[in-house]
Order: sequence, then structure tokens, then C-alpha cells
Amino acid sequence: MTNATPAFNATNGNALAPCQLCRSMRQTAQVKFARNIGMLVLRQTRRLEANLCKTCARKEFWNFQGMNLLLGPWGVISLIITPIYLVTNTVNYVAAQRELKGAVE
Repeated sequence: MTNATPAFNATNGNALAPCQLCRSMRQTAQVKFARNIGMLVLRQTRRLEANLCKTCARKEFWNFQGMNLLLGPWGVISLIITPIYLVTNTVNYVAAQRELKGAVE
């Protein structure tokens, strides 16, 4: 028998945990975002995988999507990778928002 309270149980869908970005104690969801910066011959990829609150997830989603749209498709490989990242980021964001539906911001 464990002494863990339901509010801090990581498997509980409504669990309270510190947001890994703003550190406030809120309902969080696991998010995975990726961005690509194409540089004609080279490219840079950045990834974010963290438990974020609703506000931080929204902020990071738009940050990653904006960078993908503006700086992503400027290379041959990047022209293929960037649309994939745009779709997967959107799917992950919608899943996180669905999980955090009704969460206090």
C-alpha cells in the first residue's frame, strides 16, 4: 500500500505538478515539440519534451510553429522536414489541450 495522494500521482489525468517551464503548481500535460531551422546546406533541430501547464504549452507551441514557418523551409531536407514538424506539433498540442481541458490557467 502506498501513501501517495491522488493529487500528486503522475498517472492521474488531473494531477497537479510543477510546470517544467514556469515552475508553478498546476495541471500539466506531456508535450513534445520540434522546430527546424533550414540554412540552405545545413539545418538545426531543436526539441522540447516536458510537462507543461496550459499557458506554457500554448506559448511554446506558437513559438515553435512560428520558427518553423519563418525559418524552417530554407533548405532541401528542411523543405521536407518542416511540414512534418508542423503537423506533429499540432497533433501534440491538440492532445495536450484536450488533456488539460478545464484546467485553471
